[in-house]
Amino acid sequence: MIIIGHRGAAGLEPENTLRSFKRAIDIGVDMVECDVHLCKTGELIVIHDDTLGRTTNGTGKIQEKTFSELRLLDAGSGEHIPSLEEVLQIANSRVAVNVELKGSGTARPVSDLVQRLTLEKRFSRPQLLVSSFDRHELIKFRQVDTETNIGAIKLLPIVSLTTIKSIGASVVVINSKWLKKGFVNRAQGSGLKVFAWTVNDKDDFLKMSDLKVDGVITDFPDLAKKYIKSND
Repeated sequence: MIIIGHRGAAGLEPENTLRSFKRAIDIGVDMVECDVHLCKTGELIVIHDDTLGRTTNGTGKIQEKTFSELRLLDAGSGEHIPSLEEVLQIANSRVAVNVELKGSGTARPVSDLVQRLTLEKRFSRPQLLVSSFDRHELIKFRQVDTETNIGAIKLLPIVSLTTIKSIGASVVVINSKWLKKGFVNRAQGSGLKVFAWTVNDKDDFLKMSDLKVDGVITDFPDLAKKYIKSND
């Protein structure tokens, strides 16, 4: 079972900041997860919400701000909002990255960035998973990138595995609260990996181990390392 740092190490550091991703990597995660939006000037920035108020000292919508304006903000502990390129560069050759397409229109820019970094030998495509709740963004991504692994994020396991596979997904990401052994078995039997989100306490880590999911997404990768590895 792999350990995926949710927004880096969101329970330990300001989420989706370089500091958070570095902390998760230092702890020893297998993968880090980040969220991407497009800002007004077209850059891919790493932030969860489409507004600034919850995680920064700014206000307003991401899509209405330039990259320069966003870089002036404090995203916690003096950290700035990072670009996706910065996150990929930190992770390169150290851990895999799960890029969640949050904002509309992010599929093609993410593909273009990955292609450029791959050609420049600054990132390895097999290290990447692109995921989203938005099926249409995943379809758009698959149309322009047939190589990168993609993951379909679902709240409930009441989903058509055939539909998920038809869009080219190799991973299904499910809210851990609703996961049952039967679904895990069916998904894995159909060739899909199962990642559970967001798993943050001992009982849930042990439950996910018992269910034999393929990966857990957690705010506390230090606890995941403690409980999951000791239980394997």
